[in-house]
Amino acid sequence: MISHRAGLRLRAIPAVGVLLGSMSVAHADGLPEQSYRPPPAAYERPYGWWTWSGFYIGANAGYAWSPNNNQLALLGDFPTGLSPEGGFAGGQVGYNWQFGRVVVGAEADVQGADISDRVQDLNFGDNFHSRLDWFGTVRGRLGYAFDRALVFATAGFAFGGVHNSVDGPVLPGGPYVFEGTATGYALGAGVEYKLNPAWSMKGEYQYINLGTHDPTNPAGLPYSGIGGGGNAIVRDDEYHSFRLGVNYRFGASY
Repeated sequence: MISHRAGLRLRAIPAVGVLLGSMSVAHADGLPEQSYRPPPAAYERPYGWWTWSGFYIGANAGYAWSPNNNQLALLGDFPTGLSPEGGFAGGQVGYNWQFGRVVVGAEADVQGADISDRVQDLNFGDNFHSRLDWFGTVRGRLGYAFDRALVFATAGFAFGGVHNSVDGPVLPGGPYVFEGTATGYALGAGVEYKLNPAWSMKGEYQYINLGTHDPTNPAGLPYSGIGGGGNAIVRDDEYHSFRLGVNYRFGASY
């Protein structure tokens, strides 16, 4: 017959075994169970994936159009005026500094362009022509990073090669011509998205205003003053533009 004390020993053996088994599982790797973390999944990337700091260079192409439909118009004449539009392409360089999610940068770009309009007055044969051959900007950028995406605003100095001319058989004192480098300002906003640590793509809108450039004749008289003034309209050489581009960042790493 098993004594009362021996019975207690037999009943304690399974409990001790369960306790030792749980301890061996919890401490098999030398760490408490709650401290164990599995290795990162293959798709996880460290913070450097979304770092925007550093120097970059890139290329872009886009389309621009004038908000005016009466540039260099002549009142009472036909047609009413010009509305230049067309494509452009070029490159950009820049540098970013990132502070948490805030990104501050500077960017410069130069574009070759074919933004123009040309019409002829069918009544009198006068020729009207406005053209932007090239342009560029030097701007600051201020953005906010959402993981791989950067939303930004931009503003700064703009410059470009403008040609405005009016000539015709009944236009007194012609031809009237302005051709030279014009200066002004640019405002815009856009979104940039990282494809990997080095490469990103962007879409960007810019409003570019290069000021008013009144063509003059060989005697130095302005086109806007013909007929005593008030008959000719000269608008700002201004453009809405949209571009798509890519950037490559030097020294980018995970």
